[in-house]
Amino acid sequence: MRGFLYLTWVEMLLFLREWQAVFFSFVFLPMLLFLFGAIFRTHPGVELGGFQQGDLLLPIPLAIGIASNAIYTLSGPLAVYRERGILRRFQATPLRPYAVLLAQGVVVYAMTMLAALLLIGIAKFSFGLSAAVNPWAMWGAFTLGSTALLSLGFLLGSLFPTARVTYAVNSTLFFGMIFLSGTAIPWELLPPFMKGVAQFVPLTYVLDLLKHAWLGQGIWPLSQDLAVLSGITVGGTALAAALFRWD
Repeated sequence: MRGFLYLTWVEMLLFLREWQAVFFSFVFLPMLLFLFGAIFRTHPGVELGGFQQGDLLLPIPLAIGIASNAIYTLSGPLAVYRERGILRRFQATPLRPYAVLLAQGVVVYAMTMLAALLLIGIAKFSFGLSAAVNPWAMWGAFTLGSTALLSLGFLLGSLFPTARVTYAVNSTLFFGMIFLSGTAIPWELLPPFMKGVAQFVPLTYVLDLLKHAWLGQGIWPLSQDLAVLSGITVGGTALAAALFRWD
């Protein structure tokens, strides 16, 4: 346990030293929120799926932040560690693969949670949003969405031998999810074919959970979303642990 806690602390310090990750989480996402706020104020009467655009101001950048940190910030460093032989040095310690993965996951989850709290504060106090948010439902949606995408990050970080290949796959997966899940392009504006493809995109279900939680509608009725994300979490984590390589 002491080794795991120390590794988690070191990973936290390394995260804070990576200015790109800190900038994206705590500067770019708030900028994105303000951008969406300016757009939604220009078109306040447009409805999407029965929701006002302004009501959906927060879930979109929050979903983007979860996906980016899970896909880029988690799997990329794992690939770099493997390529530089750092994981091989871990192999000589009592740490098991799940401890290495868990330490990375805890840090990324914690930093994403801090970014989410910052976004919620901005949404409440800068835009005066009064969505009937259920805090526990919001935390549940955030946590399940994060763990599902983190499991994909674990899997990507376990599959590929070099950082270059990992980052190339990351970019393809990330931007594909952004454009097909309703974050970049509203779901209601997607053509029927793309809506069918979006059913296979994990971020679609993450965004749906966040929307309903933010609007105070609860997440328990969304049985399909809960089942899909739970399955991804369990399956992705199991595969990542099974396929994990030290070198």
